[in-house]
Amino acid sequence: MLQLFTHYSALFKSWRVVRYEQEGSSYLLQLSAILADDSRLELPDYLFTDGSRTYAYQWIESDNRLRRRWDNAPHWPTISTTPHHCHLADQVMPEPSTVTNIEELMLFLQRWFTDN
Repeated sequence: MLQLFTHYSALFKSWRVVRYEQEGSSYLLQLSAILADDSRLELPDYLFTDGSRTYAYQWIESDNRLRRRWDNAPHWPTISTTPHHCHLADQVMPEPSTVTNIEELMLFLQRWFTDN
């Protein structure tokens, strides 16, 4: 997974592993990164021994306002991609999301920086 940060290194000013624990096939991963535009990513991702997984990738402006958050909390059952969804700043209802892992997030960011 960390090779993704090397592959997409142009997106980042810096990144670090805040916490990583692994036991068997389960893991707890927390990453933090500063992007080229000084925005920040906070990336917790957990895989549990029963095979379930939770994540909440937060993209935060340099002034600490939320830009986007992708997560899989199951409290939005009407979203077409449930439980995966994306929260945008100042929106009550999240949007459907196909970003469900760090690699898909990197692809999204690469497209976003290319198009904006």
